[in-house]
Amino acid sequence: MIRDSSPKELFEFVRSADISDVRSLNEIVSGYNFTSCSTEEILNLEKQNSSAILLLDARSEKEFAESAIPYALNFPVLSDSERHNVGLIYKNYSQISALWLAIQYAEPKTENLKTFLESNNASGKKLFIYCWRGGGRSKYLSKMCADLGFKPVILKGGFKSYRNLVNKYFSAERFKDRLLELSGLTGCGKTELLRSLTGILPVIDLELSARHFSSLLGHIPFEIRNYSPVSNQSAFENDIYSQIYFNREETEGEATYIIESESRKIGPFSMPEIIFNELQSSDTIRIHCAIENRIKRIVRDYFGNDLEGISPMIRVMTEKEIFFRQNLSNKIFDELISLLKNGRVSEFCEIMINEYYDKKYLKKPKTPVAEISTDNINSAKENLINFYKDFI
Repeated sequence: MIRDSSPKELFEFVRSADISDVRSLNEIVSGYNFTSCSTEEILNLEKQNSSAILLLDARSEKEFAESAIPYALNFPVLSDSERHNVGLIYKNYSQISALWLAIQYAEPKTENLKTFLESNNASGKKLFIYCWRGGGRSKYLSKMCADLGFKPVILKGGFKSYRNLVNKYFSAERFKDRLLELSGLTGCGKTELLRSLTGILPVIDLELSARHFSSLLGHIPFEIRNYSPVSNQSAFENDIYSQIYFNREETEGEATYIIESESRKIGPFSMPEIIFNELQSSDTIRIHCAIENRIKRIVRDYFGNDLEGISPMIRVMTEKEIFFRQNLSNKIFDELISLLKNGRVSEFCEIMINEYYDKKYLKKPKTPVAEISTDNINSAKENLINFYKDFI
């Protein structure tokens, strides 16, 4: 099978094929009588019991990596390169030839599909399949699954329907629930506290959705831990919506989400407007801790266990040298670079706290409804849970 080839070789391969008996996709799947469902139905089933369903994303690896419906697993009917080749034939040769080529790519994957389904206990689950728009790829993967004895259900509108649902949600006039903000200085443990509550209380972790801690240096903690960067604004919003949907407690009326104080921009992405607007007027809990614990936390987050963050930190500081020299001073900047090169990261962080972060993010705060110390994160977690129960 031809994959990594020049366009000339690809077209020669397709021209040499006998496609006289190739049927249309609708004819191929006409006898299968597949049922379909909506995105809302799938999300509701996942929220009730995600282990009871198997959701297959038929798109290519790159499409899936950019963003996917929560809990989906990827089984590409066409790989990235195969999808590219089929697109070339469709655009520059003929639709029926493109379909023939797609089938040549898909059919050899049958044994892999069988193994994939067995390894994910598909026989004991309800099987759902989607592609980009609920078209050719989801239909053909459904056919392949049906030929193996399964009864797949196709998502109407595909992944695009999920994206439409997200757009509709964030296009509302206002956020329909409540936010309880965690505010405080850099390194005081807002993020650590927030993440300790995941699965216990409703939370929205904007920085996790962005894979970014907001500041110029904010990508480093995720980079040194090998997180894949978020591809675009849409993927960022999709992840936030997923958190809102799956973290929401089943309750009548408003839910209350715990969220960290953020500016409008979180790394390269913009917070959805309805969340940003709600955050401006939300109640806030002030988080604080001793300076030595702030330093320890920043060292851990930004430099890792083996100081692997030093190299990217030097790189970013050097790339943004003019900015940091203007916002600090030539003397302080040179001292910071020297400290990094000598592995003296605690001293580096203390200077950054005192001379950059605390000054840059100093603003007139809201009057807090409570104050919590994170010098002991377990006690802070317990205190916040107790406050939340009384607050709602």
